[in-house]
Amino acid sequence: MKRLGQGQSMSDRAFHELVRVLEEAVQAGVTSLGLERKDRELMVFHQTGDFGLGVTRIPEDLQQAVLEELAKRARLARRSKGKMPVTLLGKEFEVVVEEFDSFGESAFNLSLRERKGTTVQ
Repeated sequence: MKRLGQGQSMSDRAFHELVRVLEEAVQAGVTSLGLERKDRELMVFHQTGDFGLGVTRIPEDLQQAVLEELAKRARLARRSKGKMPVTLLGKEFEVVVEEFDSFGESAFNLSLRERKGTTVQ
């Protein structure tokens, strides 16, 4: 992925960070991940069943923008569940996003579903 420059908007930077996190999940072979705050850090957890493994953090300067971008793209303004189409590693995916409360703060579960028969050249 190319390095983002000063000319990129915060929304663009947040989306690129979100794509990075989702592509890491695809490469790790997981189809579910979580975003949740732990000690002022926005952590990404790869999930398998009831087990979650913290694998990365969202940079502090992008945390709020990533959450806002996720909510906007999944259309969560008035509901707690939505879908977001995205291209990851040359394949089309649908990401089902569910927002929930975790100790008074928003947290998210993201489920990745590859859309069969769609490959981006």
